[in-house]
Amino acid sequence: MATYEGIDVDQELVELMRMMGKAEEYRERLQALQSVWDSLTLLGHLSGTATDMSDTRVAFQALSGSLLNQLARETLKKTTLAMKSKAQVAVDIMVRNLFERTADIGFLAMDDDVRDYLSKFAPLHSRLIGEESRLELEKYDAALLAQFGEYVQKYSVYANIILLDIEGNVLLQLDRDNPVRKSNDALIAESLTSGQAYVETFRHSDLQPKQNNSLIYSYRVTSADGQTNLGVLCLCFRFANEAERIFSNLVEEEDWSVVTLLDREGTVISSSDTFHVPVGASVKFQAERDWCVTRFAGRRYLAVTRATQGYQGYMGPGWYGHVMLPLDHAFDQEEGRMQAASIPEDALAAVMGNPRLFSDALREIPCHAAKIQRALNRSVWNGNVSQKSGHKALNPAFSKILLWEISNTGLKTQDVFEQSISNLHQTVVSSILQDSQFQAALAIDIMDRNLYERANDVRWWALSSVFRRALSNPLPDEAAVREIAKTLVHINSLYTVYDNLVVFDRSGNVLAVSNPKYQELCGQALNEEWVRRTLTLEDSQSYAVSDFVSSPLYQNKHSYIYASAIRDTSAAQNIVGGIGIVFDAAPQFAAMLNDALPHEENGAVPAGCFGVFADRDRRIIASTLDTLTPGMQLQLEESFFKIGSGERRSTITIFDGHFYAVGACMSQGYREYKSSSDAYRNDVVALIFAPLGESQKDSRRSAAGPRSRLQDAEIKAAGDGESVEIATFYVDSHWLGIPTDHVVESIDVKGLTRIPGAGENMLGYIMFRDQLISVVGLWGMLGKEDKRRSSEEPQIVVLRMGDTNNTLIGVMVDELGEIPEIPAERIEKVSPMLSAGNMLAESLVKPGAGKSSREMIVVLSQERLRRKFTNLNA
Repeated sequence: MATYEGIDVDQELVELMRMMGKAEEYRERLQALQSVWDSLTLLGHLSGTATDMSDTRVAFQALSGSLLNQLARETLKKTTLAMKSKAQVAVDIMVRNLFERTADIGFLAMDDDVRDYLSKFAPLHSRLIGEESRLELEKYDAALLAQFGEYVQKYSVYANIILLDIEGNVLLQLDRDNPVRKSNDALIAESLTSGQAYVETFRHSDLQPKQNNSLIYSYRVTSADGQTNLGVLCLCFRFANEAERIFSNLVEEEDWSVVTLLDREGTVISSSDTFHVPVGASVKFQAERDWCVTRFAGRRYLAVTRATQGYQGYMGPGWYGHVMLPLDHAFDQEEGRMQAASIPEDALAAVMGNPRLFSDALREIPCHAAKIQRALNRSVWNGNVSQKSGHKALNPAFSKILLWEISNTGLKTQDVFEQSISNLHQTVVSSILQDSQFQAALAIDIMDRNLYERANDVRWWALSSVFRRALSNPLPDEAAVREIAKTLVHINSLYTVYDNLVVFDRSGNVLAVSNPKYQELCGQALNEEWVRRTLTLEDSQSYAVSDFVSSPLYQNKHSYIYASAIRDTSAAQNIVGGIGIVFDAAPQFAAMLNDALPHEENGAVPAGCFGVFADRDRRIIASTLDTLTPGMQLQLEESFFKIGSGERRSTITIFDGHFYAVGACMSQGYREYKSSSDAYRNDVVALIFAPLGESQKDSRRSAAGPRSRLQDAEIKAAGDGESVEIATFYVDSHWLGIPTDHVVESIDVKGLTRIPGAGENMLGYIMFRDQLISVVGLWGMLGKEDKRRSSEEPQIVVLRMGDTNNTLIGVMVDELGEIPEIPAERIEKVSPMLSAGNMLAESLVKPGAGKSSREMIVVLSQERLRRKFTNLNA
C-alpha cells in the first residue's frame, strides 16, 4: 500500500489515480467530510453529549480508502479492457486477412495458364527472338496479364502480381510503374526451395523499391509433375491500405488512443496516427502483462499489447496489436456517453446485484457505509435520549443541534459512497452499451470481410482452364471429369472454410464434388433457384448467392452457396456450366461471433453473453446460444432490424426474463462486396447481448430513508408552549414513537438468545447493564395486515416499564427514526372506542402545518405495553 493525498491506496494505482477525474472528485469530497468529522469529534467531547464519534470517523476513513481503491481499479479495468479489445481486433483482423492470402498464392502458383506460360515463353525473354516469336510472346503476355488483371479486379487487396523466372528476371507484372526488371531478393531462392506451402516476406524488397516495407506472398511454379522449377509467382499485398481500413473501425474522431501493429522487435509497422506514433519507431512493449505505463517521445502512455489468437491454425508473421493512450487522457469520459437518465432504474438495480460486473469488495461498500451509519444513528439517537434523561450536556440546546449535525454529516458521507457507486454503475452500463455496439460492428465487419473472400473465390475459380476446357465439350469425358474432381479437392484442401465445392454442367447436373460425403449427388440435377441464376450471369465479375436456407449440398443444414458461371474457352459469352462453393456456415459463423464477443481477463466469454446474426425479417442466421437455431424468428424489438446500412444501435432490453445491453450493427459490405458497384444485396444485422441482471418487479420499498427526513424541521418545537419529546422508530410499515421519559437506550441485537417454544412475540433474552431483560416483537399487534418480517439490521429499544429502572423490556425495531420535540397541541389521544382490547396505541402526532406528507406518528402507551409484556420478566 502507498499513501496518496492522505489516503491509503494500492501502490500501482498511485500514479494513475490523479488522472482519474471522478475518483479525484470523490476523494476531495470525502476528505472535506473527514475534516468535518474531526471538528465534530472535538465538539462532541467538549459539549458532553455522551456521543463518541472516534470509531465512526475511523471507520469512514478506512472505507474511503477502500472506495477509492475500488473506483480506481474499476476505472482502470474498464479502460484497459477497451484497449485490449482494440489491440486484439487490430492484429486478429489482419491475421484473418493474411490467412486468405496464404491460400491464394498456393492456388495461383498451380494455375495451368501460368505454368504453360513459363514452360513455353520464359526462355524467350532471355534471348533475341524473331519478329514472329516476338508477336506470339506479346500475345501471351497480354493474355496472362489480362488474367492477372481479372484476379486483382476480384481480389482488390493486391497491389501487384509479379512473375519471375528462376534467375530472378521479371517476366510479367501488373504494375507498369514499378521499375524492377531483375530481383536479387532472397525470397526467390526461398520460394524455390521452401518445404512450406507459401513464403511470407515483410521487409524492404527490391521487388518494390519505392516502398520501405512490402508484404509479399510468393511460391514456386513447377512443371505438372512437380519435378522442375519453372519460376516464382509473387502477390504483393496492400498492407498499408488494409491497416488503414482496420484502424478506421477502431479509432473514433475524439479518441486519444493510437492503435499500432508491431513486429517481433517492437518496431511500429503500421499506425493509426503516424504523426503521433510514426511507422518505423521503436516502442517498449510487455506482451505478457495486462497493461503497463511506458514513455514514448517525452510523454507517458498507458499501453496494452496483444499477440494474435490465430485463425484456422495460422498465427501470422508474429506481429502484435499495440494500443497507446496518453496517460493524461487515459481516463477521460468518452463523448456521446449515454446519459444516466435514459437507463431504467430497474435495470440499474439489476446491475448493482450482478457479481460478474462488480467485485464483491465494491458491492459491499454501500453495505459497510450503511452499517456504519446505522451505528452512528443509534449513537446519536441515544445521545438525544440522554439529553432528556440525564441532562448531562453543558448546553442541551447546543448539544441537540450538534447531534443533529453529526447525524446529517453521517448521511452526507454515506451519500458520497452511494452516489459514487451509483455513478459507477451508470458509467459501467453506458460503457457496456457502447462496447456492445463496438462488438456488433466487429462481428459484422468480420462477416463482411469473410464473405467478400467467398465472392472472390468463386469468380476466380470459375475461370480455371481445367473447368472451362472440360465443360466446353457438351459431353465431358471421364478423364476430364476426374481432373475437375481432382482440382476441386485440391482447392478445398487449401480453403478450409468450405464444406463442399461442386461443378455442374449447363443443364444443372452435378459433375464433380470436393467432399466424398456428397458423391451420391454426382449425376443428379440441382433444381435450386441460385443454379438458374448462375447459368444466366452476364460476365466474369458477376456471381450468385443462395438464400440462407437448408440445402442437400450442406447435409440439409442452413448455409450460403456462392456460385459463378463457367464460360466457353472460345466464346466467353457462352455459359457452359457453373461452380458452387458451399460455405461451412455453422462453425464459421459461430467462430466469427465468438471472436467478437467480450472476453474476460482469462480469455473466457462472460457467462450469459451471446451473439446473433439475423436478417431484416428477424430470421436467425447463426447464434452462439444453443436455443437460438438458424431459421428461427428472433423475438426482439423491431427497431434493431430497421437501422440503415452500416448504422449502429444499442439499448437495454428484456430478453428471456433478464436485462441485456444489446448492441446492433447492420452490414455495409467490404471493399467492392455489397458496395454500389455490386448487384448483390443481403442485409444482415449482428447483435451482441451482454447480461446486466435478472428482471424482477419488486415493489418493496424501505420507508426509513424518506421518512427520516419528514422531521427535518422538528428538532425543537417552536414557541414557549408545552412540548413532548417523542423517540420514534419503525416496525414494518409503521412509524411508531414513545415519549423519551420511558426510553433507556437503543442497543444492538448481538447477544440475543432465543428460547425454544416461546410465543410468536417473545423473541428471547439479552443482557443489558448486567440485567437480563426480555425482548419482544410487535408484529401482529399493530393491525390486521401485519406480517412478521426479518429486517436486515434490526435493533432493540430498551424501555422503562415503571417509574424506576428496575423493570425494563426490549422492543425489536426495524430502524430508528428521529427524536422530534412535538408541540402538545399536535398530539391527539386515540378514541377510547378504538383503544379497547389489545390496542397498543395511545395517541397520534398530527403533521405540522405546511408538511407535504400527511403520515402521522403512532405513539405507543407505556402502560399498555407494560400490561401486555410485564409477565415476561417474571
